[in-house]
Amino acid sequence: MYRISMRLLVSLFGVLAISGAGLGAVLINEVELNPPGDAVEWVELYNSGAEMVDISGWRVEIVDSDPTWTGSIRIFPGNAILAGGFYVAEGDTNWLHDTGRGIVILKTRDGIEMDKTHLLIDQSDNIFTNSRFPNGVDTDQRSDWVFGKGTKNAVNS
Repeated sequence: MYRISMRLLVSLFGVLAISGAGLGAVLINEVELNPPGDAVEWVELYNSGAEMVDISGWRVEIVDSDPTWTGSIRIFPGNAILAGGFYVAEGDTNWLHDTGRGIVILKTRDGIEMDKTHLLIDQSDNIFTNSRFPNGVDTDQRSDWVFGKGTKNAVNS
């Protein structure tokens, strides 16, 4: 019983420490699931917080359910997002899936899920993307997202 309570307490302090560090301010802001030509898929992250956030070692995962496939993008050491800033994580040219649909998940280096989209669909094969509008809006509703002209590494319009 004592071990379970101690684990729960340690987990709670870990969550509080992450919340206090401002990590909750980084979220998935724009997603290109079906780029034109031979371009790669990409996911834009946005820091809506008041302080810079170190995202070294974080991961962005694109999960395609038809067929089951996951593309994982590792964010390398030395990367941070300034307050109000962006970071674009790019996929791999060797990824073999082409459905233009997926759920995107953002995880910290410790595997804590920081953000997750609903199923996003992009059958356009052009520069249109799924994006939060305005930047950083996060009410956990499908209405947070719009489909329109991509604004990679810039304010969504």
